[in-house]
Amino acid sequence: LLEKKVGLLKGVVTAANFTDNASASARMSSIASSKLCLDLGLEPVMQLQARDRSRVALESDAMGASGLGIRNILCLSGDHACFGPSPMCKPDQSDMDAVQVLWMLRRMRDEGVYLDGRAIKQRPEWFLGAAASPFGAPPKYEAIRAEKKVNAGAQFIQTQPIFDYERFTVWLEALDKRNLLDKVYILPGLIPLKSANAAHFMADDVPGVVVPQSVLDRMDAAGDDKEAQQEVGVAIALEIIEKLRATPGIAGMHIMAVHWEEIVPRLMEEASLPRPVSELEVQ
Repeated sequence: LLEKKVGLLKGVVTAANFTDNASASARMSSIASSKLCLDLGLEPVMQLQARDRSRVALESDAMGASGLGIRNILCLSGDHACFGPSPMCKPDQSDMDAVQVLWMLRRMRDEGVYLDGRAIKQRPEWFLGAAASPFGAPPKYEAIRAEKKVNAGAQFIQTQPIFDYERFTVWLEALDKRNLLDKVYILPGLIPLKSANAAHFMADDVPGVVVPQSVLDRMDAAGDDKEAQQEVGVAIALEIIEKLRATPGIAGMHIMAVHWEEIVPRLMEEASLPRPVSELEVQ
C-alpha cells in the first residue's frame, strides 16, 4: 500500500509526510515508513513527537533517522492518549515538548553534542520543522508560539488546513510583525474535501480548524452524488491554492489528501504548480 501511494506522488511532490502515531493511535512507525519512502525514491518528512519518549529516546530515534538517510524532521509535542481509540494507557511520557525537541536537535546538529555533553562523531544534517495552528488561539498568541519554535530551531512550519483565507492572512501579519517571514519557510496546510460529511467533520470535530459556512453550504449543495461532492471539493481546493500562491511569505504547500492521495497529481496539474526538482537534476 505504501509503495502504491509513493508511486502516485513520486515526481509530483517534493516530499511526503509520515505521521508518528497521530491521535494517539498505533500505526507503522514514522521512521520505518520514512525509510521505505526514501528507498522508493521520494524524500520523506519524518514526524517525531515527544509524547511517550524520554529525551534519550528522542535523541536515539533522531540519530537513527539520520543514519538511515532521513534528513527532514517535523518536531511535535504529540496528542494526549485520551484522544486515542485504545483503552487509556499509563500517563503519557512528557519529558519534553516540541520547542524543547527543536532546541535539542538543533544543538545536536550545529554544535555536535548530545544533551549530556558527549560529542557526536558525525553530525546529522537535519532540516527541522514545526507545526502551527493559525486558528487555534488569537493570531498574536499563535505568532508567539511560532516565534518560540523558530528561535529554537524550526526552519519550516506546516500549518493546520486553510479554509478561511482571510483569517489565515491575519496570522501571517502577526508573524510579519515579529519579523518571522524571512526566517522560516511557511507551508500552509490544504485538505481537498472529499465529501460534505468530511467538511462538517472538519468544522465540528477537529480542533484548530475553521471551515467557513460558505464552504459547508457549497459542499451541501452538491447533493448526495459522491462525485459531485468531490468535484466541489477539488474546486474549493484550487481556489485556495490560487490565493495562497499569490501570498507573500508562502514557500510551498502542505497538501493533506488523507485516504485520497490519487487526487494530488490532478491538483498539481490543474493549479499549474511546479514539478519538484531532484538533487540529481540539479547536479
